[in-house]
Amino acid sequence: MKRITVLILTVIMILFCSSFAGADTSKYTITVNKGTNCVTVYKLNGEGEYEPFKAMICSVGANNGTPSGKFYTKEKYRWRALFGDVYGQYATRIQGDILFHSVYYKTTSPDTLKTEEYNKLGTAASMGCVRLTAADAKWIYDNCPVGTEVNIIDSGTDPIARPKAMYLGPNATYPNWDPTDPDENNPWKNEGIKFHYTSLYKSVKASDEMTSEKLSRIIRYGVTAYDTANNPIDLMLAYNIEPTTPGKYEVKYFATDILGNYGEITGYLTIE
Repeated sequence: MKRITVLILTVIMILFCSSFAGADTSKYTITVNKGTNCVTVYKLNGEGEYEPFKAMICSVGANNGTPSGKFYTKEKYRWRALFGDVYGQYATRIQGDILFHSVYYKTTSPDTLKTEEYNKLGTAASMGCVRLTAADAKWIYDNCPVGTEVNIIDSGTDPIARPKAMYLGPNATYPNWDPTDPDENNPWKNEGIKFHYTSLYKSVKASDEMTSEKLSRIIRYGVTAYDTANNPIDLMLAYNIEPTTPGKYEVKYFATDILGNYGEITGYLTIE
């Protein structure tokens, strides 16, 4: 009788664990679009349907090196040795030698990022794996358990526009760190939007011929915004100026970069 009771309890536990695992793995599905180098995560909603939830820029295999089809993730690795004696962070095995992982590093240290490869995100550049930013690779590693469905397609339209990756150019302060890496020692966390300017105090004669386009050019002149990695980016303005009414008007210059970092400065325009 005791053996039968133990057997019944074991079966119940197996069924419970299987059900629990199934619920976990079905919360998200992932689609990799090889045509656009975009990963889309779909989340199960309250109606039992999957809806687009998150998009990630990626690099799939060059020369069609990434296989198409439906797969289910197999294993996870905090760091994983890759072909060529290099390493990837937050790796999740899709099938065989094909994994999700960060852009590769020379060693298992996050300050040895291969910068040239990072700047290829958005193009087919790997040997077959799906390369991601460190933050995106970690998101899959943390949120999508083993058994998550992955659909790799040849082409198509992405339901969420593919994000951009921060370009690590010659003016990047820390080119061998992924700017998205959540590592507490990542020096990029102390960087942000920067403004270069000749003067924030400007003046112009009152005129009823001053168009909004000309006014904007005067305000913008000599002011440039730079993203976290010191690349020039779009500069936005906020002001309420009446060009025919003399006075000193406040102008706000502001910008947001693709990492979500925001910055602003204040200037003044005097209408004489």
